[in-house]
Amino acid sequence: MLTWPALLFAPSLLLGLLSVNYALVEPSCHLQTMLLLHGCSAASLAVSVIATLLAFGRWRSARREADPSAPALRSREGFLAVVATGVGTLSSLGIIFISLPQWLLSAC
Repeated sequence: MLTWPALLFAPSLLLGLLSVNYALVEPSCHLQTMLLLHGCSAASLAVSVIATLLAFGRWRSARREADPSAPALRSREGFLAVVATGVGTLSSLGIIFISLPQWLLSAC
C-alpha cells in the first residue's frame, strides 16, 4: 500500500499546485509577499517527495523479497513500486519546474 500515494497523489498534487498558485497570485500581490506561493510549493514538494520515498522503499523491499524462480504474479508488487517511484519522481520534478519561475520572477 505504500505505492499508491506516489502513484495517485503526487500527480494530483502537481495539478493542484497549478490551480492553487494561480489563485494565490492576487492575494500575494495584495500582501506584497511571495510567502503564500513559496509555502504552497514547498508543502507540495515535501508531500510528493515523501510519497516517492515510500514507494522507493517498497521497491527495495520487493527486490529483496523477490525469488528469481517465482511466477510473474509475485513480481507485480515490485513492478507497481517501480512505476510509482517513477511517477512520483516525475511529479516532484514537475513541482520544482513549475515553482522555478515564481522563485526567479515577481508575480506582481
